[in-house]
Amino acid sequence: MFNLSGSEVVFLLLAGLVVLGPERLPGVLRSVGRVYGEVRKMAQGLEREIKDTFAEPVSDLRKTANEIRDGFGEVDTEPSPPMRPERSATPEELEAREQDQPSGNEQ
Repeated sequence: MFNLSGSEVVFLLLAGLVVLGPERLPGVLRSVGRVYGEVRKMAQGLEREIKDTFAEPVSDLRKTANEIRDGFGEVDTEPSPPMRPERSATPEELEAREQDQPSGNEQ
């Protein structure tokens, strides 16, 4: 939590010894250790509560994301029809269609 190296801890203990004296230092260290332990327990409890609260919504989001990702992996082998068939036809095909269709003037 505080990321103190060994030399920093020794320095803090020596500074505490000079400032507080040898009589009061052990009691202060016990109190600081007790408070630190309580803070860690509270932080762990809060973390656990947050994880429990958001576990179901997060799993639902992951499930939906996996379904979407899997859906993109599927390949549609069925050819889709052209949106405008007259544009997809070659000029020869269009000419053949015109010849097959009777003109509106004939009766």
